[in-house]
Amino acid sequence: MTKCAILAALLVPLAAGGMDAPSGGRVVDEVVAVVATRGREAVVVTRSKVVEEGRIALVSRGGIEAASAPLDGLVLRASLDWYVDQILLHEEAVRLQVFEVDREAAVAELARFKAEFPTPGAFKAFLFQIDATEEDLTTTLRRSLRVRRYLESRLGRLRPAQREVAAWYQAHASDYGGRTLAEATDEIAARLAASRADAETKALLADLRNRADIRILVDLGAGP
Repeated sequence: MTKCAILAALLVPLAAGGMDAPSGGRVVDEVVAVVATRGREAVVVTRSKVVEEGRIALVSRGGIEAASAPLDGLVLRASLDWYVDQILLHEEAVRLQVFEVDREAAVAELARFKAEFPTPGAFKAFLFQIDATEEDLTTTLRRSLRVRRYLESRLGRLRPAQREVAAWYQAHASDYGGRTLAEATDEIAARLAASRADAETKALLADLRNRADIRILVDLGAGP
């Protein structure tokens, strides 16, 4: 999107304020953020897109109640952060030309998503709720899958060495209820790997955010 297009998008709500609004009128949608990265078109993020992304992310993680439940300010703020991270990670994967997702994998991801709903009718109601088509949803899931594959490729090398597991066990042996090092090795390794993955992800996102121009225009945490 060009700078002129971005400016036009941002000025629409201001221009509307100077027009005669119909009695009982209300804001249908609003621009809440603009995300721009070097060499890529800026992404204009609307409140409705944040709601859509938040609901899809929550349902994907088994939070089926998020399909239709009201989303408060804190959830919306978290959803905005999530979507900004998705934009940055996906654009990085595209820049590196890695982990493209073919149509077959995208369709399989859609099938898994549909399986979260008790009936086909509930799934269709969800699409209506977020004002999206099945193809729109497939595109979002395809992007998320590419991001996940990219992250997994970076984090897959973080399994700790056996000496690190042994050192952790020696320092925290009392936490394992008398179990031997051999019995606790898998649990400790998973714990250390998860900690490293969290740190690596935060470092990666911090770097991507520092290289991007992210403008938050509305504090969603403050509510509507």
